[in-house]
Amino acid sequence: MVANLPWILPDDFGRRLVILGAGGLGKKIARSLSQMGMPPLAFCDNNLALWGKEVEGLKVFGPASAAQMFPGAVFMVAIWHPSRTEGIRHHIAELQKAGCKEVTCFIPLFWRYPELFLPNMFWEVPGRLAGQTAQINAARKLLDQAGREEFDRQLRLHQLGDVFSLRDPEPGLQYFPKDLVTLSAGETFVDCGAYDGDTIRDFLEASGGCFRRILALEPDSQNLAKLQTSNHDERVSVLPYAASARNETLRMSSSGPSSAISESGTIEIQCRVLDDLLADEQPTFIKMDIEGSEIDALLGAKETIRRLRPKLAICVYHRPDHLWNIPLLLKELLPDSQLSLRSHMLDGFDTVCYCLPHS
Repeated sequence: MVANLPWILPDDFGRRLVILGAGGLGKKIARSLSQMGMPPLAFCDNNLALWGKEVEGLKVFGPASAAQMFPGAVFMVAIWHPSRTEGIRHHIAELQKAGCKEVTCFIPLFWRYPELFLPNMFWEVPGRLAGQTAQINAARKLLDQAGREEFDRQLRLHQLGDVFSLRDPEPGLQYFPKDLVTLSAGETFVDCGAYDGDTIRDFLEASGGCFRRILALEPDSQNLAKLQTSNHDERVSVLPYAASARNETLRMSSSGPSSAISESGTIEIQCRVLDDLLADEQPTFIKMDIEGSEIDALLGAKETIRRLRPKLAICVYHRPDHLWNIPLLLKELLPDSQLSLRSHMLDGFDTVCYCLPHS
């Protein structure tokens, strides 16, 4: 039996909760509920090294042991990270197989206590998005058939928490799906949010090493160091900037692949407008995975996009309204183009809008 949708938390969940996942999200949930006077009963986790230990003052069990120890508990999946194989529905099935009778996940908790847990990427209390129906419908109409189908699945995830209607991730390389993206030997690829060069490595595989130039933007100094040491091709230029709507200095919180601009950040970064940065370049393909700054970066690149008409692969999963507002902006920038949507990880992660200009 799968969990019911929309998700519902029993009124007494705070007195009988066991959390699956003793990582960052699980610890935040345990800490927040304890501060509210509703300490969970325990953690359960698949990491054998944690069994018998304490996390946030709670003992950690294996899932099967926890099901036997707490037969009347509500088991909450608190694992949410990029994965192609182990998403929320996998963990729900895992708990049910272990004998847990009441299984839910973190989504309804986010919605019940948004002041504690939101904003968190694209999650938002569904009622707060009620006034955007016109934009949602307009964006959906812009997408091709495959894009509309994926849009509908992602919208159900946003509005209902429906992880069960999601498909498995798209096969192949993220940003370079063979049914959408054709690469030429003359590509100038602009990688905004280059991290440690993971997308560059995929681009090299997809292009067979045949390309003109790569410009890699990465403002986080630790990621930048990895990026610089991992790339030795003279055609690759590494730039220590974040793409933005303005040339300015901002602060960023650093957490490896999820570094993001934040007023409370501990790192000072330099932001650059792509129209300025690419003034002497001829980009043919621009990718953006920049933790919620995608719209600002697109606005800073609008003249370049309109003039040179590059292929665009823009992540839409970092903010609640990016699923529809980014396609709307892309169509405004490149009216004569095909728009599609692909999801390359489970549970809403790595969902990308592709904008492909007609020749």
